[in-house]
Amino acid sequence: MFGDFLVKQKIITNDQLTEAMNAQVIFGGRLGTNLIESGSLNEDDLEKYLAQYHHVSSVSMVTLNNIHTNALKLIPVKFVKKLKAIPFDYKDKQLYVIMMDPGRLDAIDELSFVTGMNIKPHAIPEIRFLLLLEKYYHIKRDIRYITLSKQDTAQFLSDRLNKKPVPPEQKPENKIAAKPQKQQGEDSPLKPLPPDEEFTAEEDFQNSVKAGVSAAEPVTTTVELSHEMEVEEALTLKHPANLQDAITLIMDSESRDDIASVVLGYALSIFRRAAIFMIQKGLAIGWEGAGDGVNRFNIKQLVIPLDQPSVFKFVNDTGAHFVGPPQPAELNKDFFLLLGGKPPRTVVIIPVHFMGRVVQMLYGDNGEGAFASTDIGELLILLQKVPGVIESLVLKKRRMS
Repeated sequence: MFGDFLVKQKIITNDQLTEAMNAQVIFGGRLGTNLIESGSLNEDDLEKYLAQYHHVSSVSMVTLNNIHTNALKLIPVKFVKKLKAIPFDYKDKQLYVIMMDPGRLDAIDELSFVTGMNIKPHAIPEIRFLLLLEKYYHIKRDIRYITLSKQDTAQFLSDRLNKKPVPPEQKPENKIAAKPQKQQGEDSPLKPLPPDEEFTAEEDFQNSVKAGVSAAEPVTTTVELSHEMEVEEALTLKHPANLQDAITLIMDSESRDDIASVVLGYALSIFRRAAIFMIQKGLAIGWEGAGDGVNRFNIKQLVIPLDQPSVFKFVNDTGAHFVGPPQPAELNKDFFLLLGGKPPRTVVIIPVHFMGRVVQMLYGDNGEGAFASTDIGELLILLQKVPGVIESLVLKKRRMS
């Protein structure tokens, strides 16, 4: 396991590993991402140690920020997404790729079969890989990965507070807090090839290289992918018939997604709409949502600063659940626009505590102009089981290492 490798090399301590593993179970992402968030490692060191652990090389971001179009074409987008691999160069039937998990021999074999080339994997941290997915394929990063950068966070919140969203049914591609489009030449996110554009023949590409065309020539394509090109697969909800079934299912959870599938599924037996938020760095960040008119992609783009008036701030400050009307703050108005309509009469927000702090919140309502159900006693009981399940998952990960 990568974490134990870091401990044995005395790069991090056991306590730092435990902290990162706790965060990984709660918030998801790779272990390295959580080590960066906790301040135990920086990006450059993480990349170096990932390469050492997997016995491969890494690649400079200067190179990766200037990948030639012809290299990108060599792996179809669906396999880029599925296998978490981006091609950045090739020569004499050797295809050089960056991978979040360069130790996955099955993924390397599949890439070789798909491309007909020998695969040379290179290591890259998750946060850099997702940045490149956004740059070259326009697959948007979740808000969590934007907030890893203080500069990105500041820009994100500035945009968030100064731009009113358009309701999803009027303009589906508009997402709250989207970063403004930069002018060409300012390293703006690059987009994928048009679906009807043919691949360049290998002979033509080789001739262009011989003619002196740089393999670092940047991509200039402009077609945007649909929301279905998210890296993560959609969550499959479980719908327990009663509280005891829900408790049994949640106690058997093997991952944070299992927990979310039970919580959201059970919440929808009480509410018409429900969403789960992660609480990190003073922000409530949308994770998953389901129910009438709920757009999962929009939920994942939501971010609510917890230092400004909102019902989310109240729950975070008090640690208690909230049942009542949403405050008429601008953040709440934006929130309901992304849910697909006007505010309900009342909402319910329930915090999940772990190790003395709020780490998640469950939101529920009954739709536009409606009162939320106040019969939430069983839901409170179910959510009280979540911290114990999180702790069990962390212990299981440690035993398997």
